[in-house]
Amino acid sequence: MSGENSISSTVASLTGGSGIDIRKLAEDLTDVERKPAEERLTNLRDQESAQISAYAVLKFNVEELITRFEALDDASEVLASKASSSDTTKVEISNALGSANSGNHAVSVSSLAQQQSNVSNLYSSASQSLNGGAGFTLSITDSLGAATTVAVSDGSDTPEGVVAAINASNADVSASLLTTDADSSQFRIVMNGNPGASNTFGVSSKLTDSDLGFHDVSNGNSQQADGIYAQQLATNSVFSVNGVSLERTSNTVTDAVEGVTLLLKGTHGTGSSATVTIEKSIETLKSSLSDLVQSYNATRYALSEIADPDSADQDVGGALASDFATIRHVRSVIYKAVTQDSSTASGSISALRDIGVELTKAGDLQFDEKKFDAALSTSANDVALMLSAGSDNQSKYDGQPQGLARDAMASLDTLNDSVDGLFATRTESSRRQLFAYEQDLEDLETKMSALYDRYVSQFTIMEALVSQLNSTRTSLTETWANMGNFDR
Repeated sequence: MSGENSISSTVASLTGGSGIDIRKLAEDLTDVERKPAEERLTNLRDQESAQISAYAVLKFNVEELITRFEALDDASEVLASKASSSDTTKVEISNALGSANSGNHAVSVSSLAQQQSNVSNLYSSASQSLNGGAGFTLSITDSLGAATTVAVSDGSDTPEGVVAAINASNADVSASLLTTDADSSQFRIVMNGNPGASNTFGVSSKLTDSDLGFHDVSNGNSQQADGIYAQQLATNSVFSVNGVSLERTSNTVTDAVEGVTLLLKGTHGTGSSATVTIEKSIETLKSSLSDLVQSYNATRYALSEIADPDSADQDVGGALASDFATIRHVRSVIYKAVTQDSSTASGSISALRDIGVELTKAGDLQFDEKKFDAALSTSANDVALMLSAGSDNQSKYDGQPQGLARDAMASLDTLNDSVDGLFATRTESSRRQLFAYEQDLEDLETKMSALYDRYVSQFTIMEALVSQLNSTRTSLTETWANMGNFDR
């Protein structure tokens, strides 16, 4: 402690003092004042630290609960559907949403959607000049008569230059340069549009061969529709679903069987079809609800331990035993999350209790799978609507109807929001108080150090006085002894 070395030197120079260890005495007296205050501040500091840990434990548990509800907020995740085709060479399934209804559908394909394809004149090389080195323009006209001008620059008036210019334009077509022989001495340009009867196009220019052979029958462009010649005409797909004739511009069909995407790959003979079978899968939902029940019960257990002053948990047991407001509020919020009615009405299904997720007398959740199976067997779509509002990837800010999952998440966010959530504000308050206690402990140490120095200084002065008195006493004793010998 400050001043101790110089004081010790002073004490060491004294003789005949009181014989008391003044440094030990100063330490003992200082400790008498230090220990009660230090123990009080240390206990308060440790309590705040435990509270911070308790808030972190609760935040973790509530985050897990939010994650369980997130698994229930998309219609496509709530009820998974499995779809299959009896003949994947003709009809293939690329996707099946949870909204797809169980059942069988007969799909018969009469013709596939095709793109228009046109073939140019034959060229001797990819760099053959088509206009003496000078640039020119092509006009590509769509089925509505709208024309797109394609500019071929000077020096690029070659088959490969034409292909590059077409592909760089905004025309809704693509071009490629093909070698037609084994010696790579013959080339043709092939232009392709998009599938669908409405995606026809025509090619023209001001060159001597105005269409570059793209519509010449002699080049294979022998099919004709509405005055346009092509090697292959643009057509729609024609098919039937359960006997109803349909026509689409693509072979990828998303709106013929609800919730199912069909890929038309081949045509059927007269009277034949492929059977598309759709089955509901409830195992994913059942697993998600089981996880939700476990997370809720784990959160309740954590609350119980944190609020119990007799808890055996060494880290956070009883840490919030005196914070009744926080314990009550958290319990209320998580209770509301699992017991409230969904904000989206759905027939007879309005809450988790209607699908087997129910509270026990003890306050925990339990999952009645028999009740769940019964509800799903008759009201699967109502269950999905109640949980997700029939939506996917919904934002809480879009103003659209929310299902129970997002209703619950909104409630739980009041606890876990990183800015103004209950756990964030309580943790910040505890951290400030923890810092204050740490500062108080530092201030106490400074104060006790000064007190120790004062005690040592005072005791040093005392020792000096005692030493001086002892010296005087010795001197007087010797003087009186000598006076008794004067007459001898």
